[in-house]
Amino acid sequence: MNEHKKGVNVPLFSAIFGLIALAVIIVLVIVHSLSSVGATKTSKVANTLISSTRVSSQKASSSNSSSVTSVNDFSKWETSYSFYYLKSGDTQSSLTISQDGEVTQTQNSSDDRVFTGTASISQDNESVLSYVIDSQKSLTMPEQKTVKADVKIHVTWYNGGGTQDYYGYQTYTGHYVLTDGVARAGGVDEVWLSVAKSGMNLSQIAAGDYSSVAGTWKNGNDTILTISEDGSLVFSGDHSRTQYGKLATGDVLSDNIVCVSFGFTPDPNPAISQGWAFFFTPAGVSPVGKTDRTDSTQDRILQTSTGEGWSVFEEPSDAFYRTN
Repeated sequence: MNEHKKGVNVPLFSAIFGLIALAVIIVLVIVHSLSSVGATKTSKVANTLISSTRVSSQKASSSNSSSVTSVNDFSKWETSYSFYYLKSGDTQSSLTISQDGEVTQTQNSSDDRVFTGTASISQDNESVLSYVIDSQKSLTMPEQKTVKADVKIHVTWYNGGGTQDYYGYQTYTGHYVLTDGVARAGGVDEVWLSVAKSGMNLSQIAAGDYSSVAGTWKNGNDTILTISEDGSLVFSGDHSRTQYGKLATGDVLSDNIVCVSFGFTPDPNPAISQGWAFFFTPAGVSPVGKTDRTDSTQDRILQTSTGEGWSVFEEPSDAFYRTN
């Protein structure tokens, strides 16, 4: 018996082979496309991360630089300061800072030296040693406390005087304080308090020109004192009747206080009123070595007599303060 072999159809085989090859090519193309997309996404993510890192770095750099930026603005600190408490051996009297940063320090009458220098100012929040500030000047050792500084003022003294740092802050009463924060002799080495602005012109008052104090003044006893530019006085308020007076001559005392005598017109009691006088006392000034319980942050006028003298500064209610 003859055996027949199965034949192969050549055209059909070629078609099948072509389809398989096409399928492989399609698969390769898809795989390649997916790989490209993945690489692109990865690249974009990497670039985004790098960009974010740069932005964060720039912000951090900007933030860091702003925290140490020098603030050469003396507008708040441009004023005169008085030495708050004189320890044994201290001779400091006044310290003045100008808008351009020039600094001048003077000593009291026992030391006629004057120191000058230049300063720079920067923001600061360091905790430093200072005093409890409750008056314009302290005659006894003040209580110490730690304060948070607002600025640091770096002074370079001329003529080889070296350098010095003052830390500035503001009190709740609005005064500006400078302290070097150095503990010495049981207290603080240097503490300066800004001098309140005064409207009193002492040289004019002593010369008989009362324009700088003309107006209405009132004390804690509800007595009203009205002063005219020519020195005429009117007392009213708690008195049963209005009284009149006239300022006479005056002298500028060593305490930077003007003492001006006055008399009543007509005089209600000539036997006891020959020694009447006013102490014209500018803001920031107190009688040296005397107790002052008045408000030294304001201009004030105190009525005194031969028998009372400086003791009137011990009676806060007796001081006249400007009302207009």
